[in-house]
Amino acid sequence: MRKALAEGARVFLTYDREEKKARALQGEGAEIFPLDLADMRAVDSFVKILKETASSLDALIHNAAAVRDHTIQNLTEEEWDHVLTVDLKAPYYLTKKLLPLLFKSDRAKIFTLTSRAAVTGGFGVSNYAAAKAGLIGLTKSLAQELGKKGILVNAINPGFMKSKMTEDLPEKVRQRHLEASPLARMSEPGEVADFMIYLCSDKMTQVTGQVFHFESRKIR
Repeated sequence: MRKALAEGARVFLTYDREEKKARALQGEGAEIFPLDLADMRAVDSFVKILKETASSLDALIHNAAAVRDHTIQNLTEEEWDHVLTVDLKAPYYLTKKLLPLLFKSDRAKIFTLTSRAAVTGGFGVSNYAAAKAGLIGLTKSLAQELGKKGILVNAINPGFMKSKMTEDLPEKVRQRHLEASPLARMSEPGEVADFMIYLCSDKMTQVTGQVFHFESRKIR
């Protein structure tokens, strides 16, 4: 986000619980909007405001990552539905609603943030893995549908990255992930951000329907 602002981009940011961080980014130039992605009526209200604020949209980045981790025996239907709604339905719904703004750009791009779990699965994360795997299918399908409109659609798997989600993991779990990595390291957010800035730039005009893996673990 900060790197995009530094490059001179006009950034629209939605947030749910991280208001303090959103306010900090607002101080650096981002335009922020509170939004519960589990509520499609709230999404409709946000889209209405955005259409009144912006005349076009060059990039749409789906970065939601709701989690409700339990093994399938203990996973409730509400927990399944919440994760699938935020992590998969919301990207579908937002993309559909924001197409008019994307169509007005001559270089529009859509990005989905997927996960290692989408490819390998994971213990106790069946809802999250299913949602993120669904994003890959959505990405590849939208790339075919929107290519004729000149819109590029790609997915990014940041791998096992330093983040709020991973810093709260038990040390044994973190160590297991590191041991599975030939590089024995976590992905760096700054490097992922730099790559996304490149993908959003005019230097990338012919790549679509791809999944880019920041992945040091073998994917089969």
